[in-house]
Amino acid sequence: FLKKNGLNAQKLNLKFASLQQSDNCTEGEIGCISGLFAQCISGQWQTNACSAGTSCFALPLVNGAGTSTVCDSQTDALARIQATGVSGG
Repeated sequence: FLKKNGLNAQKLNLKFASLQQSDNCTEGEIGCISGLFAQCISGQWQTNACSAGTSCFALPLVNGAGTSTVCDSQTDALARIQATGVSGG
């Protein structure tokens, strides 16, 4: 499941790269908009800044199938994705 998680994280990060605050969303959906952590509340994206030195990324889970959307450093996010056996972020 690790490699699949890495690939899914890459796909999500690609999707997040073009996500805009004005885009439609589903209640409770989580994402990243311009490096900010975003959650869909009442049909609209609400964003929160990450702490200094971090941005929002989708990362692969390591103990089971899936991904997690969190604030992390770009270096760590890339390392976590590459650790699953895929290249790039």
